[in-house]
Amino acid sequence: MSGRSYPADPADAGFRLFLRWFGAHYARSTKLSSGEWGGPVARGTVQVGRRWDLAFAIVNTLAPDASLDWEAARAAIEQRLDDAGRSLALWVPRDAALPVDEPRVEELLAAAAGARSLEDGRLEVRRPVTLHLRRTSTTGSVVTALGGMAPHWAQFTNRVAGSFQLNSLQLHRLPADDDERTELADRIVLAAGQPEVDGSIPIASEDAWSANDLEEGGSCVLGTPARDDDEQAAALRRNLRKLLKEAAPARDIPAAAHALVVLGASTYAEEEKLTWALRGMDPTLYAGFDIIAVVADGIVKPLLTPPAQSLPWDVPSA
Repeated sequence: MSGRSYPADPADAGFRLFLRWFGAHYARSTKLSSGEWGGPVARGTVQVGRRWDLAFAIVNTLAPDASLDWEAARAAIEQRLDDAGRSLALWVPRDAALPVDEPRVEELLAAAAGARSLEDGRLEVRRPVTLHLRRTSTTGSVVTALGGMAPHWAQFTNRVAGSFQLNSLQLHRLPADDDERTELADRIVLAAGQPEVDGSIPIASEDAWSANDLEEGGSCVLGTPARDDDEQAAALRRNLRKLLKEAAPARDIPAAAHALVVLGASTYAEEEKLTWALRGMDPTLYAGFDIIAVVADGIVKPLLTPPAQSLPWDVPSA
């Protein structure tokens, strides 16, 4: 894709996803009128219904975490996706590493080419991974998990005979389908009953990353190399306060309404921490914005929307 620089600006992908939600929510056409990009906060205006202006600020909480190696890795993947004719927003789960060598890069590109559609409009980019189960004791009835299955250890309690360790470090994100999750749990329980489990039993699974079809304009890899721990959560709150102050001038842009979009990392949309962080902050930091939304894991989550028919484009035309 000629004329495009890498790595891509995550704020651009977040903006396009927000605009898609906004246009569908208000059933109005939208067109970017002006924009300032390239930093941790993007600003601009959108023409709505050819009659009104919406001023916006896109707060990119991924920017403070970026490292040289991470940016180089996502730049390479974005360029390969573009060369393959794809325009994807690819969301990297927390604590997952981007592939940098072959054949792992090619495997990710092949998985992206075969991405599955979800009911909510997202895609799932799936790659085969292997879990390893080993019995550590013949007493108890528990599975201790490392990796992506760690939050789900309780579902194995009283279903297995003995104590086990499950290595699921290759698995960062489970498929969205509940039946598939149940089927994986059942296979783990079945493996726990096999005689060879005292050594180690491999269990096939799939790592399912979220993606959005951006339709045009090039691909973007979104994520963070920072670990998901208490220290990172504290850093997120500090950075968010700083970024909200930088976004404040967008409230002064002449427009019929003003929108604040906060872009961040989360393995699952329902576990994103931005909503919690915003609600725990001084509300004057984001006062003056009529619409506030969080974008994480390929989902736009509106936190504040005005009452019905309070915005000019939300009022039925005469």
